[in-house]
Amino acid sequence: MELSIYLKPILSACYIFPFLAGLFTLPYVIFQYRKYGSILILRVAIVYTFIFYMMTSYFMTILPLPPVDSVTADTASVLLTPFDAFYNWKATSGIDFSDPSTYLHSLKNEYFLQIFFNILLLFPFGVYLRYYFNRKWYQVIVLSFLYSLFFELTQLSGLYGIYPYPYRFFEVDDLICNTLGGFLGFLCTPLLLFMLPDRKRLDDISYEKGTHVTIFRRMLALSFDMAIIGISYILLIKKTYISTILPEYAHGLIIPFLAFIYFTLTTLIFRGYTLGKFIVKIRIVNEDGSKAPFHMLVIRNAILYLLLLPSIIYSTSLIEYIDTITNSTKQFFAFIGISILMAIAVYFALNMLSCFVKKQVQFKYDKICHLMVVSTVRNHSSDDD
Repeated sequence: MELSIYLKPILSACYIFPFLAGLFTLPYVIFQYRKYGSILILRVAIVYTFIFYMMTSYFMTILPLPPVDSVTADTASVLLTPFDAFYNWKATSGIDFSDPSTYLHSLKNEYFLQIFFNILLLFPFGVYLRYYFNRKWYQVIVLSFLYSLFFELTQLSGLYGIYPYPYRFFEVDDLICNTLGGFLGFLCTPLLLFMLPDRKRLDDISYEKGTHVTIFRRMLALSFDMAIIGISYILLIKKTYISTILPEYAHGLIIPFLAFIYFTLTTLIFRGYTLGKFIVKIRIVNEDGSKAPFHMLVIRNAILYLLLLPSIIYSTSLIEYIDTITNSTKQFFAFIGISILMAIAVYFALNMLSCFVKKQVQFKYDKICHLMVVSTVRNHSSDDD
């Protein structure tokens, strides 16, 4: 049994995983911020390696795929004799348990490799179940057996009906070895992961971080909100007759206006929250912690969404506008406007950079309006998932 049979599915997972990882990123980040108000790199690494492992183990059970027309009723069958692989290994490898010199050669036997890799297949599963999911030993045994059974039934079904007959054997030995592998993973977890914090410690760290507002957290909330504004622009403007009656350069002015309306109304109605801020558990309040005054929200949002953020958009629109006019006076004032807007954009970028370097989360426009962004996460321990 060549080692490439096991390596090819792993390589397949390596190719596909980066594309699928994005599908899991958003819901996982939302869950993390909704529960803890923060996200730990270590926790992300654990979850993503678990996803990678699950993909790899699945591919190892279904790959390589034979041509459909090559699978017949005699291609595979059900093998229900327990420990058949062990007895075949003992009979064909030439191993003599009383003679250690025969051990090394027997390890190259295809039946031993089958046993070894079937145990190894669910070994990480037992590690993840104990370390991250806090499962008990008997739960690991049951879940490992069920996971292995899922593999075997997948093969027995001909990959859910794609093949007219099973293209791999349903073997009770696989169930035994896979389940044993999961249990061994459970037993070895303390030896392998003794340097990592336990799950409860991870939760405590997450809650502690969640009580502080970070720039990344604010940017993440903004990205959610801007996605809503972008979708609204497409549905209400771009895909309607309104887009046909507006000059092209005017389209860049609509998004800042939509942003101003959205952020002003949502923060007013929902007491400092927008959808993005609600997801990551932060909100805008007055400096004394009270509800943000309406007039200050208007001023803040006007500065940010009607001036600072869209300054580049305005500059682009003015450049496009210059191409449509021939009056030298208008062109002169347009150039002046572009210069002012570019200066504003540079100032805003430098202010943002300064906040990143100094790790300050209250920007200049917040201070001008005497407002601040606070976390709504309480510092407490969580129950196990």
